[in-house]
Amino acid sequence: MHKKEIRKLYRQKREDITAGEKLKADDLILIQLQTIELPFLSLIMSFYPLEDKNEFDTFLITDFLHFRNPAMRIAYPKTDLETNIMKAIECNADTSFGLNEYNISEPLEGHVIDPAEIDLALIPLLAFDTRGFRVGYGKGYYDRFLKDCRNDCIKLGLSYFDPIDTIKDTHEFDVPLDLCVTPQQVYVF
Repeated sequence: MHKKEIRKLYRQKREDITAGEKLKADDLILIQLQTIELPFLSLIMSFYPLEDKNEFDTFLITDFLHFRNPAMRIAYPKTDLETNIMKAIECNADTSFGLNEYNISEPLEGHVIDPAEIDLALIPLLAFDTRGFRVGYGKGYYDRFLKDCRNDCIKLGLSYFDPIDTIKDTHEFDVPLDLCVTPQQVYVF
């Protein structure tokens, strides 16, 4: 399948998940994540989940990782929609967030993090394939950002669904995931 078809199909599949199914799947994904032996993480980048798109509750992951390492720092993306550049902004309990033009919560201010400092990045996705390539929302912000991260930065996807066989229209600039966690399994690429 091609990205456009996958985007349409998986947006609908996610919309069809009930609130109860989502809560259960979120818990199962957290349980699966706890089976991964992660290195020491001093800085992670997360993303603010889009409730209207039925995205995974990333706060479950950041809370768990922060509990394991209270000194861990967390960054969230902020996108300049004119230049199509995404930056990582270090956040804390006092950080204020606001909605951008896509209705995505972003930090309003904060220290910009060099992508090379990030140890783990949570990557939003609609679907992924057996090679670790993903289909996002189609703007390419994460692929452009991830190319500036270290090679050992763990690129972690979270999905309610198992992988599809192959995304047919991947490009050389697409950055594959290292891991993707589903309610049933952890996929390693």
